[in-house]
Amino acid sequence: MRHRNILGGVMVLLLAATAASASTVIGLSVEDQARLSQFVVVGQVVSQRGVMDETQGLESEVTLRITDVLKGQVRRGGELLFHTRGGALDGELSEAMGEAQLHPGQRVLVFVESVDGKLYNLGLSMGVWDLNEDRDGRQVFTRALQDGLTVIGDEEVEHGPLSYDEMRSRVDNAARHPRFDNEMLRSRAGQGR
Repeated sequence: MRHRNILGGVMVLLLAATAASASTVIGLSVEDQARLSQFVVVGQVVSQRGVMDETQGLESEVTLRITDVLKGQVRRGGELLFHTRGGALDGELSEAMGEAQLHPGQRVLVFVESVDGKLYNLGLSMGVWDLNEDRDGRQVFTRALQDGLTVIGDEEVEHGPLSYDEMRSRVDNAARHPRFDNEMLRSRAGQGR
């Protein structure tokens, strides 16, 4: 449970510090993203709609039809609702720099965290991976990083492509080995060096 709030607090500080021109996130390994996530799911975007949040402002509520579950207690074929920052509602448009750009029909893998009891993709567009096929017809994931997202820290951010089996293996590995790779996260979680 502690893991879910560690990055959320850091993310809020980083987002607030750079809200005017870009968004900043900490570069994390796939394993650390999995450790911080309540759900890691593969699915197809069914819809998204603008919603107003009292504290966060205008957001998008995304409905994802789940085709596979790599982490979490949700079922295949079911739907998962999560939020992204920014959206459109009643003629008002709010854009969060570096946030994932999702659209109906898109196939994605999403790292989903709980922030104050509400589900969000982890780390803006850093927590979303597009699902495509390579030249040989194999399914692969490629990170869906968007313009306006600044990634900081010592961790080299992988962009992919990662095979389906490799992604599954790395998410499973994170569950078996809960110690964070990122030194700052280890420190905040009390995991020592």
